[in-house]
Amino acid sequence: MIKRLISFKKRGLMMATSTLALAGILGLSSCLDDIENPNLPPTAYVSVYQGSPDAPELDIYADANRINNQALDFAEALAYSPFYVGERQFKVTAFDAASSLLEKDFVLGADTVYSLFILNKMPDLDAILVEDDWEDPTAEEAQVRLVHLSPDTEEVYVKISDSEDRLSTDVDFGGHSGFSAIATDTYDIEVIAVDTEEVIVSASDVELKGNRVYTFILRGLAETEDEDLKLDLQLLTNYVNYQ
Repeated sequence: MIKRLISFKKRGLMMATSTLALAGILGLSSCLDDIENPNLPPTAYVSVYQGSPDAPELDIYADANRINNQALDFAEALAYSPFYVGERQFKVTAFDAASSLLEKDFVLGADTVYSLFILNKMPDLDAILVEDDWEDPTAEEAQVRLVHLSPDTEEVYVKISDSEDRLSTDVDFGGHSGFSAIATDTYDIEVIAVDTEEVIVSASDVELKGNRVYTFILRGLAETEDEDLKLDLQLLTNYVNYQ
């Protein structure tokens, strides 16, 4: 996969927010000038998603470097950007604040693509780093996965409505499925509780296009009166193959 991703400007790797629920969009074009310069140091590529439902607007740092230009709010994403490899400390603060809400070390590998997900309710803010390892999408098939970021929701899986076809394995809070192929089409999607087999959230007329890689994110809270924080399913586009 990484040989294709190195050629960002030609092949169109980006983090876009195409939502099934309301969400903001930040920094959705990844400007990686001179990405094919052979003198560049070893590089990893990381996107960031803010999935904590009650955290304030955030700043995200890698070591001492702030990586967002605007405050990052709930359900917003930052595009894939290049990072130096090795052990990096990621720090989360309230926007324009000095004190840390979370500090966590992750090791970034060369020529590897990751998504960093901020999750859980305050004051138990946490982060997970997930390697984004997908197969080639084609004109006839997309690649999809599920990431579970709802702290008060049980283990779930995603399936196509009126079908036995699953789009994910069983996933608990803070977990994720691998990527799997699905034929290009428009689908009604259901999130199913593993223990009860009940539909806990659904989305209609979800268009999954070919030559694309997607992430379904289960986010928000099952128990809340705040409409903006209610449990919902969000669709992110990780990659578009323009060839």
